[in-house]
Amino acid sequence: MRKLLGLISLGCYLVVLLLVSAWPKPIEGQGFLADITNQILMFSKSVTWLRWLKYGQLEALANVLLYVPLGVLLVVISDKRKLWLLFFVPIVVSLLAEGSQRLFLPYRTATANDFFLNSLGGILGLFIAASIRQLKRISKQER
Repeated sequence: MRKLLGLISLGCYLVVLLLVSAWPKPIEGQGFLADITNQILMFSKSVTWLRWLKYGQLEALANVLLYVPLGVLLVVISDKRKLWLLFFVPIVVSLLAEGSQRLFLPYRTATANDFFLNSLGGILGLFIAASIRQLKRISKQER
């Protein structure tokens, strides 16, 4: 049941990721996301330890966070013995997303930095989920 729920979640996540990646125009400069971005930046100005956060840092953080669920969901649906193979999946998915933007979406800007940050987010998600899985396994063994 856990694997089925993980597959359904991964499918839904990939649809959202496809929509975000293939949107014809940049989505951060308009509407709902622009409002959220502005609210976060205004809030960061009011908190002393967050004053370093500017638009560029927020965009980089968003690129990382967007791909963390990919890594987590891959671990959820994967065989425990072959986790190392999953390392390449976020890299390939990010490469496809950024490459598609460069080739097919003239109003979008594909960058090596976005590719790196997206990949980093997916790999971070892998490590988080694999670590939690390992901690659960250790906890069960100690009982």
